[in-house]
Parts: sequence; C-alpha cells; structure tokens
Amino acid sequence: MATGYTGNDFLTGLAKDWKVRLEKPVEQEMPDGKMRTYVHGRGKNGMTVSAGYADHKNMSSLLCAAGTKAPGDFEFLASCTGLDVAGIDHDKASSWLDRAKKETDSLYEKQVTKTGIEREYVVSGVLVSGPVRMVLHRTYERYSLRILGGAAV
Repeated sequence: MATGYTGNDFLTGLAKDWKVRLEKPVEQEMPDGKMRTYVHGRGKNGMTVSAGYADHKNMSSLLCAAGTKAPGDFEFLASCTGLDVAGIDHDKASSWLDRAKKETDSLYEKQVTKTGIEREYVVSGVLVSGPVRMVLHRTYERYSLRILGGAAV
C-alpha cells in the first residue's frame, strides 16, 4: 500500500469489529520464485478477508468479500475502504463504493436478463485514491472488494 505500512492494526481491528477469525500467516511461492505472505480470515455469513504482503511485512493487497443479501454484508465492505493508508481519501472511497455497488448491481441484472444465467460476473470501474486502487466484483450472491497498492500496483 505504502512503504512502511503493515496494515496489522487495521486488519486486527477489522477482524475484531466484524468477528472475523484470522488464521495464521502462510507463505506462498509466486511463479517468479519470490515468497509472499498471506493472512486469511472468515467471519459470520461467509464474510472473508485476505491480506497479502509482498515482502512479508508491508501489506500490498486486501480482499474483502461478502454476500449480496444478508444484513451487514455491504457495511463490512465499506469498513474495508477505511484502510488507514496515508494518502487515501476515505470520503471519496466511501462514495465510490456506493456508486460501484449500484453500477455492478445494474450490470449484473442486465447481464442475467440478457443471458438467463444467474452465475454471471461483473466488475466496477476502478477507484484510484492516493497509493491504492479499488475495484468491486459482483457474482451471483457475492461481492468482492479488491484493494491493491505498493508492490501490487
């Protein structure tokens, strides 16, 4: 996200607020041979979070996912836009997420009407705010908010 940004306090607070149980960090080798560290978590109603660390200490990506129908699902995603990275405009991120939800819901409904297939997949436009990029994905009954920065951009 930004040099020196671990994201640990944010991730711990998000997990506590939304009762997401974080697993132990795992290392995974990338195709280029470099190792990355990931922290995954799962909460109520299928809410999930996954944080990636390109250099094992500085957060470079965050994925938050939730359903489209249960109470609190979208609020969970909104909490993820509150990432405490220097330079991010939280008001801009919040209003973008509201628009992105409307955009992806509309695109999804149009696509389902067109194809008759409920398992469609659509993607919003990208938000650039400070050192991060955000994009919202919508599938059948799930939203995924991807936040990228640092080494991932």
